[in-house]
Amino acid sequence: MTRVVVLGATGRAGSAVLTQLPPEVQATAALRKPDDLSRLPVSDGSVTGVVVDIDDTESLRRATAEADVVVNAVRLRGDIDPMALVDLHERVTEATRSSANASVLVVTIGGAGALMMPDGTRFWQHPSFPEVTLPRGRAHARLRAHLEAREDGPPWAYLIPPPAFVPEGPRTGNHSMWPPAADESDFRGRSISYTDFADAVCTVVEGRLTGVRLVAASY
Repeated sequence: MTRVVVLGATGRAGSAVLTQLPPEVQATAALRKPDDLSRLPVSDGSVTGVVVDIDDTESLRRATAEADVVVNAVRLRGDIDPMALVDLHERVTEATRSSANASVLVVTIGGAGALMMPDGTRFWQHPSFPEVTLPRGRAHARLRAHLEAREDGPPWAYLIPPPAFVPEGPRTGNHSMWPPAADESDFRGRSISYTDFADAVCTVVEGRLTGVRLVAASY
């Protein structure tokens, strides 16, 4: 049985992942406080809620002790530090080093700000990028660069949605994944619903796929 821990489980992306995981998966939903248990979505599978402090490595270690996969669906808000997502990823990987599984896969739900532009910049640096989400876009670009520069360490996957990430969009079962490229600017014109993106996350979890992947609805 695959054991999956979902960080950010009560957010839109995390909740969608929990509902799409196959029933045979044993899921643990990381919560900020006990009351958040009531906010978890109804799922066909086995879901256990546990309070986790994502800023504390020991708390993360306890939550991921039996994990095979950790899905990081945390959405940091506000004027976050450019290295905030890198630091979070490093805490998660450090926590999983003592897991019963020696090669825990960490799957991060990324951000469109990390997309590569033809001039070598990232999408968060483009004039059209929404100013209100600049800090998160910059942090996602830093995390992607950090991951791509690694030559060793635990396995990881970084999944990038298009800018049109539709919260209430239907589940169509119609999505595609693309490998990274030097110019990903065309991807800005694509879209996907949270539920279809969650289906792609489940595909990565079940297949233990790694690396950067761009995920959007198929045309």
